[in-house]
Amino acid sequence: CNLITPQIGLNENVFVYNPSDSKNMERIVCNPKITKYSEEVIVEQEGCLSMRSDEVAGQVARSAWIECEYENEEGQKVRRRLKDFEARVFQHEYDHLKGILCYDRFPPEDREAAQENINTLLGLYTDEDALIEPDANEFKNMMPRQLSARYMPPLEVDDEEEQENEPTGGGSGGFGGGGFGAGGGKKTGGKNTKEAKKKKPKARDGSRSDNPQFKKSGKTAFANRK
Repeated sequence: CNLITPQIGLNENVFVYNPSDSKNMERIVCNPKITKYSEEVIVEQEGCLSMRSDEVAGQVARSAWIECEYENEEGQKVRRRLKDFEARVFQHEYDHLKGILCYDRFPPEDREAAQENINTLLGLYTDEDALIEPDANEFKNMMPRQLSARYMPPLEVDDEEEQENEPTGGGSGGFGGGGFGAGGGKKTGGKNTKEAKKKKPKARDGSRSDNPQFKKSGKTAFANRK
């Protein structure tokens, strides 16, 4: 469960997130600042409840670890180094406070695939205060930068993933329901689940796009970039 104050109409620099399945692990983050981003990035699929994540999801690059500081609910200063899933969640919520959605980080192909649903959501919002684009300065300085044809780290997947990895459980959307953002937990095996699995780059195939520039011999224009 994760929530930022702008989602409930409060103009405060606060968010709450839970990095685990435990009900007692909620972290209240006030006036956060990310002081350091790792150079290593991990590309994974993300969605967001703000955009109905079962309908709007795409690849997002996040730093593998970050260093951050904030105040907790008692006003105490906290400095932490976060990694892996918790680092991704923190960066996602921190973006919200900067007026940036995960959609703003999607590569062109995923933005194109999501645009129809984005337009539908905008049509349902009748007030006149919607911000269609993020602040130009925040967008320019966001870390890591947006995925693009010039910047597309390869996806890292398990060798067995494409054959065995299917969504399990019901639920999609947000950080709950089995998976970050786009939903769908990963099937895990039996005794060997703790053993390290060999990783290999996975090229994007351009299948979600009608635009010819994303298709070349069945792959996107940036499929082979490192």
